[in-house]
Amino acid sequence: MAFDLNTLLSSELHDIKNQMQALLSVQDDLAEQLTELPKFNDLVASIQNHSQVLNHKFIELLSVLKMQNQGFKLNVDEHWLIDTLTPIIHEIKKLHNLDVILDFDPEFNGFYDDQLLEIALHNVLINAKSAGASLVNISVIEHANGSWVINLQDDGPGFEPEQLEQGEFQPHGSQSGLGLYLISQSLQAHQRNDKRGQVLLSNSDHSGAIVQLIFP
Repeated sequence: MAFDLNTLLSSELHDIKNQMQALLSVQDDLAEQLTELPKFNDLVASIQNHSQVLNHKFIELLSVLKMQNQGFKLNVDEHWLIDTLTPIIHEIKKLHNLDVILDFDPEFNGFYDDQLLEIALHNVLINAKSAGASLVNISVIEHANGSWVINLQDDGPGFEPEQLEQGEFQPHGSQSGLGLYLISQSLQAHQRNDKRGQVLLSNSDHSGAIVQLIFP
């Protein structure tokens, strides 16, 4: 019987993710026990932040593995966008020192896979910070045909010409290259009728990069 590397990877990643969940729970208990010892607050907060980042990476790896093996079951449901964004923004501001402005109705909701959109949004923000941005503005556009768009515009240097010219995103060794691939895969998994979600890149007329997450 041939050795199934994908099955091994999936099993191990699930086990690691479960251990991470247990670790996060223990960290919360520890933080509660140390509330009366403020000298440990910064240390506990740092441990929690780094654990959250690792946990997010495990979720990304599991999702990519499932999509590659066509084993990913899209869980499209109605979500409040603000609820999806809040924990991501908290991590980005605290751990990566990137400011985020939300320029849309907090009552906006849409049908999407929460896990996949988290992956896409997280990578857009990380890429923006890596490119030199200090601020990202997030807005939403709704169309009469039911499609909708999340616009993320930063104050960084913008995309390089070769990034704007590429068609289908492929994984590259750099963090931004892998990030764009994950964003694209997360959006393409969303499908309505004969249309799939997509990612569009552009530069602002003034400065900064614009990433559009388009839901069919």
